[in-house]
This record gives sequence, C-alpha cells and structure tokens, in this order.
Amino acid sequence: MKLEKRLRWFFERKLIMLFLWEERFLNPLIPDEMSQLKTSGLLEDEDTLKVLEEIFPEFTTQLPTGMYFPVPISKAVKQGNNFTIELAIGFHYDFIKIDQKQKWRLRDKFISGKVLALFESNLFFEKDSKLYYVEYWSNNRWDKCYLDCEITPMRALSIEIAQEEFLIQLNNQKTDSLDPHSFRIDKKERCFVISQNYGEVMLADTPRFMLLNNLNESGSYFVFGKKHFPLAYHE
Repeated sequence: MKLEKRLRWFFERKLIMLFLWEERFLNPLIPDEMSQLKTSGLLEDEDTLKVLEEIFPEFTTQLPTGMYFPVPISKAVKQGNNFTIELAIGFHYDFIKIDQKQKWRLRDKFISGKVLALFESNLFFEKDSKLYYVEYWSNNRWDKCYLDCEITPMRALSIEIAQEEFLIQLNNQKTDSLDPHSFRIDKKERCFVISQNYGEVMLADTPRFMLLNNLNESGSYFVFGKKHFPLAYHE
C-alpha cells in the first residue's frame, strides 16, 4: 500500500500520524504539509516507513485512537526496543473530546478554567481533514491536538450584519463571515450555521434568539430587510 493510502487508512481508524518539522507538528494528509514533509526528507527514512507500512498496521485494533508520532517510535525500535502497545502509547496524544453539551474532556476529565480558555482561544478548523484542533506555543514548539467531536466546539457569541454580510464573533476570539443559506436547527432547538473559516458553528442563546425573532410565520426562513434566508430542520 502506498504511503498516502496507508496514512488515509490510519485516519479512517482515527489514528493520525504527526511529524515534527521546524517547530510544528505536520499532518501529511494535508497537501501543503505533505509538501513540506517531502522536502524535509522525514518521509524517506527507511525505519520510519517500516513502522508505518509493516509494523503499525498489525496493532491498529489494539491501539487507542488519537495522534501518534512515527519518527520517535522508529528511533526507539532502531535502538533495539521491540514494538509494543506500551511503546506506541509512549508517543501518543489522546483526542480532546467534545460532547453534545459542548463540554471539553481529556482522558475522561473535564477541561475548564484557564486551560479551557487557552484551548478555546487557540481553536481552529482544518478544511482538508474537516477536523477541529487546538494549536499553541509550548516548550519551544507549536503543540497540536485534534478534537473528537459529537458536536462542533465552535460557538457564535454574537452576529452582526455589516454591509449586507453576516459577521460572527466566535469563542476562539476570532471574527468570521458565514454562509447565510446554511442555517439549520435540530430537534433540541439548537441553531447552527457554516462559517467561512471555522466549519460549522453553534449559535449561543443571544444570537439564536435574535435570529428566531426574524423568523417568518411558517418558520421556514429568516427575514432581514428584503432578503430571505432558509432555515433547515435536522435531527
């Protein structure tokens, strides 16, 4: 199996391979990051390729989901260590979990306070993988951790209409535009919309009530001036 197909095979099993290059963890399934890794030579190392193509696949059903780091694993094997589950877990990050209430957990412990504030302010969306992740500077490098989400971790705190464009203020302290034709509401009456750069966003109560106050009588679309924007209903 070719390397890129193997990496995709891992990804489908919620095993993400990351490579440290120039102070950043790169995901080879992201085209721009794959280009950087090809230039770096990290993907040409025979020991790393052996771990990825021959050794690691035999253990996938026994390994916890999350992020793995093939380069230090391959170095450990080259130094004479047998590849074991324990060895792989030594070079493993758990996913941050997001539940249906947008609560954050790591290793079954809820995240709150300053740590949650740090994570939310460094929350991003990766369009190629369609995954959310946090990335922040720590110990002379950019640390990165993907999220495993039951629901989007992005929350719109407010909505403004500026020059016929909808702008949302997000919980990661960023402002983004949205697709006004992508509003949807679920059976719990939570309202969602697609943003330009941060994937799907759930509306906090204040912007949700503002939108619902502009809903037409049939409940099928929002009315803003002379423009109508559809509201879809989903489970």
